[in-house]
Amino acid sequence: MDGNGENATKLLLGAHGDRFLQLQWSPAGDRIATLKSRPEGSNPPEVIETVPRTGGAGSTILSAAGVRSFCWSSDGRIIYSIEEPPPNDRDTNLWELRVDSPAAKAIGSPRRITNWTGLSLSDLSLSADSRHLVLVNAGNRRDLSVAALDGRGGLGPPRLLTLEGRNNIPSTWTPDGQTLFFYSDRNGSWNIFRQSLHERSARDFVVGPGEQTEPRLSPDAAWVLYWDHVEKGGQTSAPMRLLRVPISGGVPEPVIEASRGAMVRCALGRLTCVLSEFDKATGKLVFSAVDPLQVRKSELVRLETHPAGSPAWDLSPDGSTVAIVDLDEDQDSIRVVQLRKGSSRLISLGGSEHLSGISWSVDGKGWFVTSSSVHGATIFRVSSNGEVSKLWTTSSILGVPLASPDGKNLAFTISTFNSNAWVVENF
Repeated sequence: MDGNGENATKLLLGAHGDRFLQLQWSPAGDRIATLKSRPEGSNPPEVIETVPRTGGAGSTILSAAGVRSFCWSSDGRIIYSIEEPPPNDRDTNLWELRVDSPAAKAIGSPRRITNWTGLSLSDLSLSADSRHLVLVNAGNRRDLSVAALDGRGGLGPPRLLTLEGRNNIPSTWTPDGQTLFFYSDRNGSWNIFRQSLHERSARDFVVGPGEQTEPRLSPDAAWVLYWDHVEKGGQTSAPMRLLRVPISGGVPEPVIEASRGAMVRCALGRLTCVLSEFDKATGKLVFSAVDPLQVRKSELVRLETHPAGSPAWDLSPDGSTVAIVDLDEDQDSIRVVQLRKGSSRLISLGGSEHLSGISWSVDGKGWFVTSSSVHGATIFRVSSNGEVSKLWTTSSILGVPLASPDGKNLAFTISTFNSNAWVVENF
């Protein structure tokens, strides 16, 4: 359209489900380039194409999955940001493709410009001389924090344990309550690390290939169990593999395979662990006993779930009971289930709380739970008789609180959204 808004002309019509994410002028101003996202299942899902400014037939310059943003330089380059292949697809990097502007055709093949990690790049824009590139690096980050339980029902101020600026998610403590095992994408894919409360940096524990997540101690605390996601043909394998490795480190050994989304919990000093899997055929959450040393599995109980729910659960210290949140429509409640008997009871927190994470207290007499609402996120302590106390509230998103075995600390993630403008010179 004209500068005054008159004489609007339709240039390009997308098919059903298409979305135009970005527009750029060609250096000569005679064409307009678009970044188009096509419906799920399309191959490839993202396309950069151009159309004459007066309308007419368009031409495709680039077809590739994971393109986030692009710009068109004065010296005839399409510069774009694109996701890395799995399992590093949370990272993006810059590539360039030379273009014959009059013909609107690509010349040669794309060339990688950067090899960065930990960045999510969008909103690319070039200065008129194409020597300065401006972009936005934005994304969510989950930092691992630890807060002291003061013994009087309160929680001290959280302090950051990890300082790398990547996602760091705790999942188990050592029996003495002095060291955390957690998984992090600081290397570009999910790997497992350990760090004591007095260390400034983490130590590698299990690092690739593929992705390793959710470390858990075996009942005898001699092994660390974790999920291993192996890449096959660019796709995450299903089922996942549960592996074990000595707590002092060593060669991993297989335990069992399970469907994607499975979770495992163990109670120290007990014979077996508990595994949960979602049965797609029946829509039920299935709990099974698993012996991580004898590699045996037997079903315990099946529970109805709500289609929109994302159940989170934890195993009691004596291994007899699971406590679950977000299992069904009662999103403000904890469902407590006896695994052997199948009996259950409901503990409601009341109000508009949407409970999203839960872990048992060390004494087995209650739980630490997180909730999220329009007002922020809160960590609660809930006793087995239903008494509720609020420990900490923040405007950020909180991860599952994890009590140390000595009952002195609580570990959890605090999510923050960061969005910063960068300038790359001499581009």
